[in-house]
Amino acid sequence: MNSKPVILTAFVIWAVICGRWYVCGIKDACKEKSPVVEVIQTPAIEPDTADLNIPPAVPVDPQGQKKDQPDTKSAPVTPDKMDNVQMERVEDRMVIHFPYKSWRKEDDAAIDAYLSELARQLISSGEKVRITGHTDFVGEPKENYNFGLRRANSIRDILVKKGVSPKQIICKSSGDTRPVATNDTPYGRYLNRRVEIRTGK
Repeated sequence: MNSKPVILTAFVIWAVICGRWYVCGIKDACKEKSPVVEVIQTPAIEPDTADLNIPPAVPVDPQGQKKDQPDTKSAPVTPDKMDNVQMERVEDRMVIHFPYKSWRKEDDAAIDAYLSELARQLISSGEKVRITGHTDFVGEPKENYNFGLRRANSIRDILVKKGVSPKQIICKSSGDTRPVATNDTPYGRYLNRRVEIRTGK
């Protein structure tokens, strides 16, 4: 029996599967959106929080609202809106998610209302806010670090325009090093493209 046709057939099937995974999974070119997300547990406090004297937890009132975050409602983040900026509250921080290759916050009434309320809170209390930019794993690490920093700086610039002192704002980037979801699906990569906003004394 000649094994060449079998080996050739297996190679062609393998090449097709790998090509589809690259085009659809990595490059997000097939427009297939998967709601399945593999959550990766990350520490609630990053190592540099001690320098800022930011408390590790946020007090919660009886209604479940975090007292040191503006009381702003946000719609759930959904896979059908991955072409838009979306916002959600996660534990002790507010998270703003960005579309692919986006670093500027688009016009969004809920996010604008949150940032306006946050600016008022920061101006009146004098407390600090830490803004951390994140990316998915597409691209080089240095490029992703810079892109995450641009995302953080874009939110900083909005707060400064609203009257917050630049001295109250700490911006940093984690690039692609702190994913919160799998990078194997378009929705997972969308969740990883984010800015996290934490406030504290």
